[in-house]
Amino acid sequence: MRKKTKSFLRLMLLVLLSVCVDQATKQWAQQTLVVWQHDTDIAQYHGKRDILYTLGQFSSSVVSTDPQPGYLSFGFCYVRNQGAAWGVLSDLDERIRVPFFYLVTLFAIFIILHYLQTTPIQQKTARLGFTLVLSGAIGNFIDRVRLGYVIDFLDVNWALPLPWKVDIAMDWFTGKLAFLNLNLHSQVWAYDFPKFNWADSMITIGVTLLLIDMLILEGIRKKRPSMDHEEESTHGSTAVT
Repeated sequence: MRKKTKSFLRLMLLVLLSVCVDQATKQWAQQTLVVWQHDTDIAQYHGKRDILYTLGQFSSSVVSTDPQPGYLSFGFCYVRNQGAAWGVLSDLDERIRVPFFYLVTLFAIFIILHYLQTTPIQQKTARLGFTLVLSGAIGNFIDRVRLGYVIDFLDVNWALPLPWKVDIAMDWFTGKLAFLNLNLHSQVWAYDFPKFNWADSMITIGVTLLLIDMLILEGIRKKRPSMDHEEESTHGSTAVT
């Protein structure tokens, strides 16, 4: 029990450090990337785009009709997200949207803490995954309470050449999820990835770790008891001989 308590405290320290990094980077983005903002209306603002690193020849508009192929860029672009991931539900009435996100986030934090306390200490990958998701949820929740929106500022986009000409059209999503549609009618895949932040990154990495634990490591754990039993049987037979 003492060992599990120490492990839980270490994970909570990781949550604290991650939240501090998240809030510090968002504060930097707020002070550095905001060109203009309205005094009272948080939806009225203008943030600048700052390309930090480019691999290949960068085009400022990856949604142009004829993008230059062969580049990947990373930088900063300030965005205020009043909805969920990728701006989902940001158009909801504020009287519904604000309490909805508060309740959902608090419920998620409670569930994650419960799983952190009940997951066996040997399942380190799952516990780390829960910890990272928790830190991301708390980081974005602080933004919602303090500002009324979540600051996104990490910017990734690319235009990659394809080995052959592709003609694909999958218009399955509308509204805020329209960016998930896949429309390729050329030999270049150009895409401007939705803006994100440190907290979003921690949630993504955490969910990935949880999937690895569930889909791969869980199968290994189930096989291990039978393997251990076979080894004990072999040792027992050797000892008798």
